[in-house]
Amino acid sequence: MKKKLSTILLALTTFSLLVGACKNALLEDPNSFVTPGQFFNNENQCIAALNGCYIPLTSIFNSGLMLTNEATTDLAYLNSSYIDTKFEISPANPGMGQSLWTQSYKGIMFCNAAIEGIEKSPVDEVRKKALVAEGVTLRAMYYYVLTSTFGDVPFYTENVSTLEILQKVTRLGRTSAVQIRKTLVEELQGYAAALPAKRTSDVIDNRVSGSVAYLLIAKMAMWNKDYPTALTALKEIQKVYGQLIQYPYIDTYFRNKNTPESIFEVQFTWSAAGLKKTSSVACYFTPAKSGSTDTYDGISIPELGTKANPFASITPSAYFMSLYELDDPRRNIILGYTYEDKWFKRPQSANGTGKPWMGAKFWCPGMDNVADGNNQKVFRYADALLLMAECANETEDFSLALASINEVKGRASVDYKLTTHPGKAEFFEEIKKERARELMGEYTRKWDLVRWGIFYDAVKATTATEFVDINNNLRRYHEYYPISDSEVMRSSGNLSNPAYTGQ
Repeated sequence: MKKKLSTILLALTTFSLLVGACKNALLEDPNSFVTPGQFFNNENQCIAALNGCYIPLTSIFNSGLMLTNEATTDLAYLNSSYIDTKFEISPANPGMGQSLWTQSYKGIMFCNAAIEGIEKSPVDEVRKKALVAEGVTLRAMYYYVLTSTFGDVPFYTENVSTLEILQKVTRLGRTSAVQIRKTLVEELQGYAAALPAKRTSDVIDNRVSGSVAYLLIAKMAMWNKDYPTALTALKEIQKVYGQLIQYPYIDTYFRNKNTPESIFEVQFTWSAAGLKKTSSVACYFTPAKSGSTDTYDGISIPELGTKANPFASITPSAYFMSLYELDDPRRNIILGYTYEDKWFKRPQSANGTGKPWMGAKFWCPGMDNVADGNNQKVFRYADALLLMAECANETEDFSLALASINEVKGRASVDYKLTTHPGKAEFFEEIKKERARELMGEYTRKWDLVRWGIFYDAVKATTATEFVDINNNLRRYHEYYPISDSEVMRSSGNLSNPAYTGQ
């Protein structure tokens, strides 16, 4: 036990020192080991501690979560042996859930330590609140991911600095996800205004802005069906971001980093030399490639280069394909029928009735083997507007609901705008479709389906004739991941998986 405590305490005080104005500060791995008495003595050290709080995000928002949230839904599937996408997960074989659990709690551990250290630091009180707000927002992000993926999870905010706290934390059972979100929303409401009231792209190093905190408030409040609280937070984001039409849709490409519409992106980079933080997400969205060439399903695509080594690609469902009008400009960005007006071989006819590849929104120019340096887009302003439309519909502010969804539809084409509110239930159905059209690949779809209470039925209906293995394996309890057996044992049996084990 003493050895385990020493290891955790060492991890808690492991941070990367800020050197000058390094623009890649949030990408750097920790490389200095310090004790609490040597740290948190000035603002730079507090910022260095917060840098460490971002690091686990690159191990969460990656291909594992992408496949889970987008390729096991009503929009797409992956025809492979990957256990997560075939719903072969279990407590004994938790798939990507084990890494997500570990990395999320690592992030929480870093945040708890940083928050406590900053609170005790001699930094000016105004700056101190802003720094604590950053840590509080990042901690909420990790719990948002955990509760969305696992439902009820262990919840703690203490810095694990003593044996007693360690023993307490390792024996925690599940806390209600509703209560966790309620607690975090209240905490964020007290800190959000201390963060920059700017677009995230205007914040140095693309650190979290006030809009990140407000969007987390909105998303967690909506899970709890507290639509008035969510709507209040979303209106704060609208004050900063304004009209969606000012942000070009091409900026939604993953290769276009930290663009003005973005509210939060997880930072990745790829270069021939120097620091590398890469994912393999693009591998699952790229057309099949011919050997060491730049030919992808029969078309030369020089921008993708010759070194890429794509995996089996995510395949859009017939339902998802049907959601787009033929002239919707998003259609051939998210669905890859053509490249520079040349048709890929896979679609069987020029009218688009065959299965397309996933589109250029997700491709990574110059991908090296399986490594791509695209940022992962987690929160965008279009997402906030669609959430606003949903909240306004639920609270029966139908004029705001209509205006909010029409901002998103109108950016694609003024012809797509709704002229009247069609009714509460009908409008909600359109919200479901518009979130699919706009946000595919941005880690939202499975969590949306679960939040709406329709995950099982929606996936069952769209996979029935397209991917039999998914359809046969799917169970209602798959809306949430199981906690791994190893974590259950580590908790001395205080954690369990009744949905999966019946106990």
